[in-house]
Amino acid sequence: MATLTVPPVTTNTRGFRRPNPPTFTDDAIKARYQKGSLALAARIMDMNGWGVGCSIGLSARDAVNPNVVWVLPRGKPLVTIVSQDLIGVDLATGDIVDAGASGKKDYDALYVAVHLAIYNGRPDVNGIVSGHTPYGRVFSTRGEPPKILWQDSCTFYKKVNVLPFNVGLEAAKNPQAVVDALKDGKGLVMQNRGLLTCQGTIEGALAIYLRLENLTGGQTIVEAAVKGRGGELTYVGDEEAQFTQRAVGSEHHAWAMGLPSYWRITKRLGLDSYTI
Repeated sequence: MATLTVPPVTTNTRGFRRPNPPTFTDDAIKARYQKGSLALAARIMDMNGWGVGCSIGLSARDAVNPNVVWVLPRGKPLVTIVSQDLIGVDLATGDIVDAGASGKKDYDALYVAVHLAIYNGRPDVNGIVSGHTPYGRVFSTRGEPPKILWQDSCTFYKKVNVLPFNVGLEAAKNPQAVVDALKDGKGLVMQNRGLLTCQGTIEGALAIYLRLENLTGGQTIVEAAVKGRGGELTYVGDEEAQFTQRAVGSEHHAWAMGLPSYWRITKRLGLDSYTI
């Protein structure tokens, strides 16, 4: 049986070694790789300490059938998630089309409704991460997008919007309101809840979630430290932010940013592939 190997490192025309996403000639292998990436993303979220006491939502569009989305079963610890646990949901109806090996048909309908709304409205999105993680949860009470305070912030320049609390709660009834809030963005501050990020890959969505969580925490701390003493913050200028986003804001860059987390978890689990 073919294995799902960790993406190889290739050389680009400038002589730098840079990783590239894997390509597949077999649809079954491609689909297994996508589900393995999603299961490992759950383990990575747990590795960051978010597997207990927080609501974590992860999903990925099926790599072969774009009308199916894989989601996590309710109540199963993130640290134990494997590909066979994932639940397949039909995008058009929200019905379960694959309950996984366990036959479990229970998932968190609230987070899944928000994710399905985005998949239906944004065909370019194939992976979504949402969570009520510590910094994001605190920051979400502000009801505003993060400020561009650091070079890393430029990844999100004009690409993070606010999802009003009631819009998130009513996502199943009014999915278009979720899409309207996201627009062409990479993420949402879910008001009074937490954060959400989306990308063309689950690896990319995970990577920028980790970055956004860190940045919202950094902003909370630096504002308390600087403004609390009567000082003012220095922001990255619009021109500099746009330039930096063009350099490091691509889908490929987001995917590549996720690789260290994936390499770390596969090493910890003793895996030489994304088969889990």
